[in-house]
Amino acid sequence: MRWSRQERIRRIFRIMGCCGFVMLLWTGMASAAEGAPSMWPDFWQRVLNFGIMAAVLIFLFKKLNLKDFFTKRTEKIANTLNDLELKKKEAEKTYEEYKKKLSELDKETERILVEYTELGEKERAKIIANAEKAAAEIREQAEIAIQQELQSAKAELQREIADLSVTAAEAVLKEKMGKEDQQKLVDEFMTKVVEAK
Repeated sequence: MRWSRQERIRRIFRIMGCCGFVMLLWTGMASAAEGAPSMWPDFWQRVLNFGIMAAVLIFLFKKLNLKDFFTKRTEKIANTLNDLELKKKEAEKTYEEYKKKLSELDKETERILVEYTELGEKERAKIIANAEKAAAEIREQAEIAIQQELQSAKAELQREIADLSVTAAEAVLKEKMGKEDQQKLVDEFMTKVVEAK
């Protein structure tokens, strides 16, 4: 037969009460039989007080369910410690990851710096090449323009020289050539014109 919790507690109190009562009676009878004052009644009174106090405390512990409270509190503290341990491990793992990322960041920064330096050098070389090409084209165009100007200047100079030569020749011819020479020249010119037709 299985008793409920409250029934067990009641039985324990009844047994303790009966035992205490029997002890008190026994000590009382033993001291009365001897006729001398005994210390046993005082002892048993203290035992009874202790038993009552223990029973009250046990009753309160059971009523307030302190065992479950302390068990839950212990479990809560253990869970908190486990959670803190897990968080500590996660924090250490995160720290290591960030430490690794920082070292990789230094390497990545160095790589990017080298890459942009190379790109800058290539761009500089390209700009210099384009500038040299543009300068060569400008020189070539300038040389062409100079050649054209020289040819134009030569042609102009030749025309001026020809005009001056013609003018000088006219002047010389006018001075040295007579009417007969002029008629001879006109006749020769007409003959050539007629032959050319």
